[in-house]
Amino acid sequence: MKKPLYSEYFTIIKFYFIMTVTLLRNFSTFSFVSIALVLLSACQTAVSINPKQDSSVTAQYQINSLVAELETDMDTAFRASIQALDLLGYFRTGEVHKDQSITVFSRKVGDEKIFVQIFQESKEKVLIQIRIGIFGNLPESQTILAEIQDIVMSQ
Repeated sequence: MKKPLYSEYFTIIKFYFIMTVTLLRNFSTFSFVSIALVLLSACQTAVSINPKQDSSVTAQYQINSLVAELETDMDTAFRASIQALDLLGYFRTGEVHKDQSITVFSRKVGDEKIFVQIFQESKEKVLIQIRIGIFGNLPESQTILAEIQDIVMSQ
């Protein structure tokens, strides 16, 4: 019986090494993509806002943004948003008005961006979306939304 040559052993070892590295690389990519998809799509939580006038109001915290519906017109929601941001001590840096939406840009201490987006759902119903920074901040978003709702309810 003939013994295999050194080069044949080397070729077999090289083949298994390349296959192992390829599988590990693909596994890590698959794991990263899977975790990212779960974080972005599966996180949707109902939260209570608890404004001073009505403690039954809830909102959805999804993809690092707090989203709530308000029964008011778009102009009232916009004015309440800028008034709430001013009352809470945020520095407004701009706003963008479109046909069906308004976005208010603000900053807080530490130069973290705050986005308040108002979308027209119907004549007397708007959707407000609040996002603080890149990763969101639920307690602070709840504070801003509670203040907006208090201003809208008091008018």
